[in-house]
Amino acid sequence: MGRNIISGQRVGDWVANELGIGYLASRSQAIGLEKDGEIIAGIVYENWTGRSIVCHMAFPNPITARFLSAIFDYAFNVCKVEKVIGFTPAANVKAQKLVEKMGFSTEGRIKDVYPDGDMILNTMAKENCRFLGKRYEQKNNTTSRHA
Repeated sequence: MGRNIISGQRVGDWVANELGIGYLASRSQAIGLEKDGEIIAGIVYENWTGRSIVCHMAFPNPITARFLSAIFDYAFNVCKVEKVIGFTPAANVKAQKLVEKMGFSTEGRIKDVYPDGDMILNTMAKENCRFLGKRYEQKNNTTSRHA
């Protein structure tokens, strides 16, 4: 069966469960990576302002370049935002390293948000997203498919 990129309520519910957050399908878009029928990674986009969008990522398993291309294609090319905003718990060093490796920059820190500490505010500007270049175009044929 392999790995497939999927979207919808099932993905949103999975991400919400993984992160311990709420999910409202009518106000969000969820994109996931499925392996052999099981969701292994997902992202929920919400709070679109026309210029930016907030994301919540749950990537407990290895992800693919095709998946990264699809999720950033959705934000930057389908939603046409200039910035993606994400939050990570400061105590989750693994998550913070992952978002930095993906190309996010730390823009701020909000004290005492989580039971175990602070929240790190991370952003990625469209011009800094390496997953939109020609290298990834052939791996991803999803523009507008998730709209």
